[in-house]
Amino acid sequence: MVAKANLVRFQLGDIEIEAYQLASDQTLPLLFTHRQIGEVVGKSKGSAQKFCKSHEQELPPTVSAIVPDKPRPVALSSMEAAYAYWQHQAQSGNAIASAIMEATKVTPIDKLNIELASVTSPSNQPYPKDIETAIANLPTGDKLPNSDELRLLDEGLSLIAKWLEEAGLDQKAIASWKLNILADKFPALAGAATEAQKLIATSDANDASGMIASQVAEIVSSKLERKITAAQINSALHELGIQEWAKPGSRERKLTEKGKEYGRAMLATSKTNAWSGAQLRWFDNVVPLLCQHFQLDQVTEQSRNK
Repeated sequence: MVAKANLVRFQLGDIEIEAYQLASDQTLPLLFTHRQIGEVVGKSKGSAQKFCKSHEQELPPTVSAIVPDKPRPVALSSMEAAYAYWQHQAQSGNAIASAIMEATKVTPIDKLNIELASVTSPSNQPYPKDIETAIANLPTGDKLPNSDELRLLDEGLSLIAKWLEEAGLDQKAIASWKLNILADKFPALAGAATEAQKLIATSDANDASGMIASQVAEIVSSKLERKITAAQINSALHELGIQEWAKPGSRERKLTEKGKEYGRAMLATSKTNAWSGAQLRWFDNVVPLLCQHFQLDQVTEQSRNK
C-alpha cells in the first residue's frame, strides 16, 4: 500500500520552503519533489532532477507517496538530496542557496518548525493542477457531468497529459489544455474553467522566467554589443544540444533532456492563423551560455580570416 504524505512548510531564515511529510508520522524526515528542490533556489525541476540522478548512489532512495496536490503517487527525494543540491548551487554562486546554507547554521534541520500547509495558491484559491481540483468546489446541477463521465474524461486526459509532460510541456500549460477540453465537452462547466484559467494566467504573469527567442536575442545582443537575431539564437540552441526539431520536416521545436535545465515548453496558439502547438520559453541561465557560444564562434572566425 502506497503511503500518504502531507504538504508542509518551514522557514529557513527569510526563505519559506514547501516539502512533504508522511502522514503516518509527523516526526519522519522531510521529502521533496524535484520541482520543490529546484524552484526554491530559482532553478528548474530538470536541474534538480539531473543533479539527484547523477548523485543517486550517494543519496538515500526516493519514497513513493500519494500527495494532496497530485492525482497519482509521486517519487519524493530526501532532505539530504535537497540539501546536497542547495549546497551545490551555493558553491556555484546562487545567492538564495547561499542564504539557505547560512540559515541552516543558525537553525539546524532537526530544529525546524514544521507546519501543515493547505494546498492553495498564493491568492488562497484552489490551484487547478488537475481536473479534480478544478471541479472540486463546483455547485451541483442537472446539466453538470456525472462522476462516471468525469472519471472517463480524466482517465483519457491524464494519459495524454503524461505524454505532453514527457515531451517537455509545462504543468501550467497542460492544466490549461485540460480545462479547455473540459469546457468544450461540458459547457455547463465553461464558467468555472474560465475562472481556473485566470488563476493560471495570473500565476504566469508573475513568473519572471520564460523568454521567447527574440527576447533572448535582445539581451544577448546588448551583452555582446553586436546584433544577434532570433534566428541565430535558435541555430545556436540547436548546436548546443538544448533544443531539437519535434520531427523531421516540422516547424515545431522541443527541448532536449539537456534543454530542460534552460527552458520549458508552453502551449501556444497563433492569433493570425490556425497554428497551435508547443512554444519554447527560456530561463535567464541560457543567456551566459549563448554569450559564450557566440564569443567562441567569433574567435574561431577571426582565426580563420588570419
